[in-house]
Amino acid sequence: MKYNFIFKKVALICYLFFITFSCSNKSSYKVKGVINGIYPDKMKMLIDHDTIPGFMDPMEMEFNIHPSVNLEKFNLKDSVHFLLTLEDKKHFSSSFSIIGKSLENKKNVNNTWEKDIYDPIEIGDTIYNASFLNTSNDLVRISDSNGKIRLISYIFSKCPMPDMCPAIVYKNQYLANYFKENNNIEFILISFDYLYDSPNVLKNIYGIMEKENSNIKFFSSKGRVNDLYIITKQSMCQFWGVEENNIGHTMRSILIGPSGELLHAYDGTDWETSIARQDINNMLKMYY
Repeated sequence: MKYNFIFKKVALICYLFFITFSCSNKSSYKVKGVINGIYPDKMKMLIDHDTIPGFMDPMEMEFNIHPSVNLEKFNLKDSVHFLLTLEDKKHFSSSFSIIGKSLENKKNVNNTWEKDIYDPIEIGDTIYNASFLNTSNDLVRISDSNGKIRLISYIFSKCPMPDMCPAIVYKNQYLANYFKENNNIEFILISFDYLYDSPNVLKNIYGIMEKENSNIKFFSSKGRVNDLYIITKQSMCQFWGVEENNIGHTMRSILIGPSGELLHAYDGTDWETSIARQDINNMLKMYY
């Protein structure tokens, strides 16, 4: 039974997120872009890249950098050419060439919002009671699940990088299955692609997961942009470029308590499900 479950999940992930390449194949793409962030401690760079023919639309995103690359030789706004390689459900970038400097300053999105409600919340603070659409096109609020512990993550369905949004979906899917018999925990994934990810789109892609686990929910932000901006900023998760079809984003998941209070936060995609599972177990013992 256990092995059948694992096989079904792997097959589903391959179907949904690796339609452009086999799960076992190694694929490489030539990429052009501008460096907007350098993170030596994580061996990552934030790069605003052009269209990758046959693979990805223009987007700003964090790329994993191969250990052989010396990050000290790069500066912000360097225009670079490099090779993106996808293998074994992971990606890395290598073979960088610095072409020149970009004169274009990246727009600082969302900086016009007033402070207070848009400020990041701290441990113990209550998350905004935002409203979204579920896959049945019903209006739902975060508080509809008050009384439960919730893990909230942010994704978009067209994300083609297997170790980014698809990885977060899989982590939530694993945890939802693990806590399948516990009615006091729920897993909510909110799409910040408010133009493309309609309730119907999310249902077509993730409906199987929702049917298999009633404790996992996918929410659309279509028509709910203001709520989306508030809750993502409070969660310290950023996104931009939706209307320019040039989506960039950071990754963060938050664990909130029965009354919407922030309990824990998990940055990026490298957090371990075993740690989140233990945190959830501890919180379940505390509250129930």
